[in-house]
Amino acid sequence: MKNFKFNLSMRNHFFVDRVLFLSFALTTGFMAVPFVNAKAVVSEDAVYSLQQDRNTVCKGRVVDLKGEPLIGVTVQVKNANETVAGTVTDIDGNFTINVSASSSLLFSYIGYKPQVIKAKNQMMVTLEEDSQNLEEVIVVGYGQQKKSDLSSSISVIDVNQVKASSVLPNVANALEGTTPGVSVTTSSGAPGAGVNIRIRGISSFSDSEPLVIVDGAPGNLNDVNSGDIESLQVLKDAASAAIYGSRAANGVIIVTTKKGKAGKVNVEFNTSLTMQMPGKKMDIANAEEYAILNNTARQAAGKPIYDCLSNPASLGKGTDFQDEFYDAAPLINTYLSISGGNDNSTYRLSGSFIDQQGIAVTSKYQKFVLSYAGQQKKGAFTFGENIGFTKFKKNSVPDWLIQGLLVAQPIIPLYDSENECGFGGVPSEIANQGTNVYGMAKLVDNHNINANLNFDVYAQVNFLKDFNYKINVGYKNWWGHSYSYTPSYYMSTNVQKERATLSETRSETAHLIVENTLMYKKVVAGHSFDALLGYTFEREKARDLGGSAEGFPNNWIRVIDASTKYGINATGGAGEWDMISVLARFLYNYKSKYYLTANVRRDGSSRFAKNNRWGTFPSFSVAWRVSSESFFEPIRSVVNDLKIRASYGVLGNQPGGNYAYIATGGYATNLGYLFGNGSDFIRGASINGYTDTNIQWERTKSTNVGFDANLLDCISLTANYFYNKTDKLLMGVPIAPSIGGGSPITNTGKMRNKGFEFNASYHSSSSHDFQYNISANLSTVSNEVLKMGTAGETLYGAKLNSSNQSITGAREGYPIGSFFLKHSLGIFQSQEEIDNYKDEEGKLIQPNAAPGDIKYLDANKDGVINGSDAIFSGSPFPDFSYGLNFSGSYKDFDFTIFLQGTYGNKMFDANTHRLHNSTTDFNLSKDLLNAWTPENTNTNIPRLILTDPNHNTDPSTRFLSDASYLRVKTLQVGYTFPAGLIKKIGLNSLRVYLSANNLFTITGYDGYDPSYTSSGLLNAGLDQSIYPLAKNVTCGFTVRF
Repeated sequence: MKNFKFNLSMRNHFFVDRVLFLSFALTTGFMAVPFVNAKAVVSEDAVYSLQQDRNTVCKGRVVDLKGEPLIGVTVQVKNANETVAGTVTDIDGNFTINVSASSSLLFSYIGYKPQVIKAKNQMMVTLEEDSQNLEEVIVVGYGQQKKSDLSSSISVIDVNQVKASSVLPNVANALEGTTPGVSVTTSSGAPGAGVNIRIRGISSFSDSEPLVIVDGAPGNLNDVNSGDIESLQVLKDAASAAIYGSRAANGVIIVTTKKGKAGKVNVEFNTSLTMQMPGKKMDIANAEEYAILNNTARQAAGKPIYDCLSNPASLGKGTDFQDEFYDAAPLINTYLSISGGNDNSTYRLSGSFIDQQGIAVTSKYQKFVLSYAGQQKKGAFTFGENIGFTKFKKNSVPDWLIQGLLVAQPIIPLYDSENECGFGGVPSEIANQGTNVYGMAKLVDNHNINANLNFDVYAQVNFLKDFNYKINVGYKNWWGHSYSYTPSYYMSTNVQKERATLSETRSETAHLIVENTLMYKKVVAGHSFDALLGYTFEREKARDLGGSAEGFPNNWIRVIDASTKYGINATGGAGEWDMISVLARFLYNYKSKYYLTANVRRDGSSRFAKNNRWGTFPSFSVAWRVSSESFFEPIRSVVNDLKIRASYGVLGNQPGGNYAYIATGGYATNLGYLFGNGSDFIRGASINGYTDTNIQWERTKSTNVGFDANLLDCISLTANYFYNKTDKLLMGVPIAPSIGGGSPITNTGKMRNKGFEFNASYHSSSSHDFQYNISANLSTVSNEVLKMGTAGETLYGAKLNSSNQSITGAREGYPIGSFFLKHSLGIFQSQEEIDNYKDEEGKLIQPNAAPGDIKYLDANKDGVINGSDAIFSGSPFPDFSYGLNFSGSYKDFDFTIFLQGTYGNKMFDANTHRLHNSTTDFNLSKDLLNAWTPENTNTNIPRLILTDPNHNTDPSTRFLSDASYLRVKTLQVGYTFPAGLIKKIGLNSLRVYLSANNLFTITGYDGYDPSYTSSGLLNAGLDQSIYPLAKNVTCGFTVRF
């Protein structure tokens, strides 16, 4: 038997390729084609010989997942002991073959997973693409590259995994745990809430969000429907991101959406119903328990108890505001797309509508997205357009209501018909009166309406064989309307509002970007050259106008002009910035063995003074495919591919504001001077803050080394080590309050991030009914602030709602957002222990303590416990983060389970801190029923006393917890109906599925959720009364025709 080897590339399945292949096979008699890694070994003899028992004619058709016919698929008879030659599919995907009654058929095709199916007549076979065997091409900055040719650190995210996890309206939520080095957290579980995305940690005080590129233009993940996503890439090192210049200082996420394809019209419809269920419930006191705790604290301080709390048993359980405020809620997601075209013109139109009711009363979110992508070809010219429109309306619950929910006294009746507004309140004798949060949520109307229009058009031309010129023009416009109305009401003596208030703000932002690129590609004797030159211009303008007023004739007329002229105020502002850039890139590889990439970009930004506007950001990377060397041959059957990489580059960053280098001022009602006899007040103005006119670009120097490997044709490994150092860090330097004005922005900081990333995947053999894929990733990020200001100043985070103190900050030598707390050493069990706790001079360190009080560490050894004893207590960042995905299929069933988590991160439970504060009359934690008493000494909860002379309720390490967790993020099961069955009703495919998200979490953290982060770079580890995360169960179906 003769064997012939030849290379085939049929990834795009163009008609010409199919005809050439089929013609070749028919004219030469080569019909049996066992494909391996896109190379075919073709058997010449006896290709048409049939076993004598093959007396049954079997006919069928082979298509891909979209129902398109596959031409040239090898169809072989598979008996018990051998696989023999058969036939191939024709131009319509049809085949005819003689088989015996007991035979099975093996279907194999380049780039697709082979299938073995028992032979029967009128078969309909659907083959699935095998991404492991395709020569995958991925999108990079201003172009494309083969994944195998990358020399920089770029992660490709599994789009199917994202779709399985994308229950929530913002697709960014589904990125959590999917790729190493990318952190996705949320500051709220509210409908329509945004997310915080960090790539390789926090490197700036200005802005740490990555640049998002959608179809070549800056965009927003919230404007993209998961059903439209074709591919997702994350550019993580400077070598891959520097081509985007200063916009890419925090990494880049590139989204490519699906486009129409030549052929028949394809329609896809997907709809799902999700039930969102409240997650964890905090263990707080009921009415009887609240009265017991309040009475105990007051009696310990020698204070009389309240009459309304004198008989705790008579109060019962009272109102459970958690049960009243949170409830299961539906989310409906509907998606429709239509696509098609011919060889010269293609189109794709899609739309989606999301209607999400929140688990918190009155909260909801609605979003409508419409997208169109078209492309036209005429000779050497290609034209295209991507148009998108997004509109959403969000009804939100004010943060202060969420914060007040846990401490609202359970003795508050839900309703009281005697009160204006109809809701109950706290008895007037109680000093600290909580709010009926349920009633207030019903009264307040807070909503936002936003609309976004994206319009991107491009034209490109190929000329002189190796050149390509492309111009891309993108225009985006955002409109916003925020509205907040609070009516007049009465709930109690301290919780009332005499005059209704209304505020409205309208805003508009327009963004224009024009990009010109010239590309050159050439391959000469194994040398591959790829060069790019570009020029871009970017401009953004924003304007807003707002007004507010108090007092209205009634609670139903809600326009500012109808107010009774109390508290009328008007606000307005405008801003503008421009940026001009030139860029260049050079790619070289020799025989796909040695690689070199060099980038440079020069940005000029209006956010700097004239002499400092330009910054230059170069990068380069190299790679060596070791497995292509001759000395590697002995182990190539085990290590199929091995490539090592290294890169270095510089990235820049701008200030967050448009005019940080310019001193600005403004008028204020409390500024001015009295002239004459004191009756003539003339308003004045003052500067808003001090400035440094010489601020410059932040500069992040990034180094990355790594390797990519494939083992045994089924295992893929990727590892990276990175070291990023940012200098000239833009930060606000604290100044003395007596000086007045805000902190000036200066280049006086340094920060460092380093870490390790690892990703591994395994795919099973695709020749069996049961097929599966396993992938795992792990990453570490170590952050350290190297320099702060001119004298090592500390920047503090937000103050706690529970104590008006800051416990987080940025300080030299520690991670950003670190905790600085007093250290709790336990509880004094006796007066003797208190008397023995002395300083070096023999003085009592805690003279106001009594048995049952907290013992604090005298960290600075000055003999006094105060704020100076707050020392480094932990970091909000984990030692490592990880994700594990297992997906598989058995015949027509498919399933996915995705787990993700973190280890080693700390979180301050501000909710528990507030619920342990017995110095007020607000509600308390049920745990305080186990507080220290002379009869109950085996506890970690100090004694209850209203006056708290020992400051037991101060923020300390007893409220700081390990927030490590493991979460079952996604669990999904699906079933795809047999093609032969659904074809009878005119469908190409039909899949039904059931999934659960955030199913359960394993953690030692006692707060709401260990994965939350508060807003602000310095507050990542604060858990203080945020909208809780819901558990989701979804059922839905997808149909294509």
